[in-house]
Amino acid sequence: MNMPVRRDPRTGGWFFRTIVKTPNGKKLRIFGTAGVPGPYQDLAATKVGAQAAEQRAIKQALAGDIGAVTPPVQKKEVPTFHEWFKGRFWREWVVGRRNKPTEVKSKESIYGGHLKAAFGDLPLDKIGTGEVAAFRASLVEKGLGAKSINNILAVLSKPLKYAVDCELIAKSPKIGLFKVERPEIESWDFEQYARLLAAAKIEGADWYAAVCLAGEAGLRAGEVKALRWREDIDLIARTITVNQQTCHGETTTPKGRTRRTIPMTSTLEQALRRLEIVREGFVVRNLDGSAKRDGETCHAIERICRRAGLPVRYWHTLRHAFGTHAALFGVNPWRLQSWLGHKRIDETMLYVHVAENHRRDLPETIVAAGAAEQDPDRRILKMLGARGSHVAAASSARNENRRSTTA
Repeated sequence: MNMPVRRDPRTGGWFFRTIVKTPNGKKLRIFGTAGVPGPYQDLAATKVGAQAAEQRAIKQALAGDIGAVTPPVQKKEVPTFHEWFKGRFWREWVVGRRNKPTEVKSKESIYGGHLKAAFGDLPLDKIGTGEVAAFRASLVEKGLGAKSINNILAVLSKPLKYAVDCELIAKSPKIGLFKVERPEIESWDFEQYARLLAAAKIEGADWYAAVCLAGEAGLRAGEVKALRWREDIDLIARTITVNQQTCHGETTTPKGRTRRTIPMTSTLEQALRRLEIVREGFVVRNLDGSAKRDGETCHAIERICRRAGLPVRYWHTLRHAFGTHAALFGVNPWRLQSWLGHKRIDETMLYVHVAENHRRDLPETIVAAGAAEQDPDRRILKMLGARGSHVAAASSARNENRRSTTA
């Protein structure tokens, strides 16, 4: 009578316990654990290994050879880290799970810059906690920051854990990431955001629309580049649906693989209607209709920041401005989570915490814009859309300061 193999809740190891009835009617109780020193040490410390150990013990019992040690079976050759990373792991995990272009590029860069030299020639079962600790110490000695080291160690951890899942190695070494406090969100204030809008208008209608998509609707740079008129823009309902993003020349689903719909502010609607070609192809595009490239978008925001007299910050700061300003206006965090496309509410709460820690008086023009609106979401949208009206006041103040300085 066979009993199923079991897993020890204390150690996590797999073992078997079986009662065998021999041909002469005698009942024998046999048991053992796979992958530990003893007659079954040559078998993997997995459920499959425990099942194989059970079958071996039954055969020995029926043959009248209880307790005999079976000669170890020749173990499969374990691949090197390089063979595994660039072979099965890359095909089955990176390609097979459709890692996004940014993830693929990050893994390639980290492997070529750090992991190949340290672990490339080592068999997977020779990479232990000590080897990982020595590698981490070498990264510290190179002067890398804790966040960068954690990113490298995370890329090291994934193929080792997948090798355990594939039963190539018994266990994965402890990685030991550093505890890193997430930096506070960097955002534009109202006056700076107004200056950016004014500078973007001078840069051109297409880049002004791009800045509004990021600052008035919270789109990421890749989502701005991939936005299409027919599929994603509804000027009647005044909504934007984010279905895809473009990064490094590849178009994929948005970050988090979640489609989301965002209502337009009045400023964003006007910016889209100002574009010469409406309802065809990409919203923000080149003269030949092609999507903007990564380099083009980076250079454009650099020019806009300099034209506005501000330090150079990139597109994500505009997204942060959208989220932070909405939080300052009192948006429902769950609504903001939906607009930003966050998978977890704790990501959204970062914007709420920044707003609470840097509470300040709102410009009168922005408060007045939402004062008559009873619906909370519409009030927030009207206030967000009124931030551009802060341009005139900001410009007048700067001109007055210049005149006072000159006098």
